Amino acid sequence: MNIAVAANATLAMLGQMAAIVICLFVLIFVLLAVAFNALMAFAMAWVHEKVELIKMLRPTVESINKASESVSQGVAPAAHENAIVRTAVSLPTTIHAIDKKVEQSTHRVVNAVIEFRARTVQVKTVVKAFFLPGLMRPKPVTSATNGVLEIKGSPSWQIIGEQSSPHAEEATAHVGSTQ
Repeated sequence: MNIAVAANATLAMLGQMAAIVICLFVLIFVLLAVAFNALMAFAMAWVHEKVELIKMLRPTVESINKASESVSQGVAPAAHENAIVRTAVSLPTTIHAIDKKVEQSTHRVVNAVIEFRARTVQVKTVVKAFFLPGLMRPKPVTSATNGVLEIKGSPSWQIIGEQSSPHAEEATAHVGSTQ
């Protein structure tokens, strides 16, 4: 019997240790659940505040939308409108005016650059004609013979001309048939 009593005492001690461990796990789980619920409560309160702010902002956004639609239809915003609404509505008109001014100044600059380049080329040509009249000969005009245009100039252009001419195709066909 001593063996059975000893086994029961060991078993009783192990059961008490298991109960303590289980109680600790339950306590930790309950504390974590309480902390999670408290955190969620604070988070939901914060989200609720932000939702209220957005609800307060919504009428302003709607008035801006209505005012911008009326301006796009040609109706000016009323003087009693909110300053933010009037500013937001006037932005497209202001941006269009700025864009127009930038485009006009860009065209003036482009025209000035073109004029400057044309005057520069004109002066170079006059100086060249005055001081070096021998260099002012007209370039020879190439003529088409048998439908083939002769290209005078750099060797690369001559090679391109030869490759695209029908005579070059006949020559390559003839060379290919003899081999």
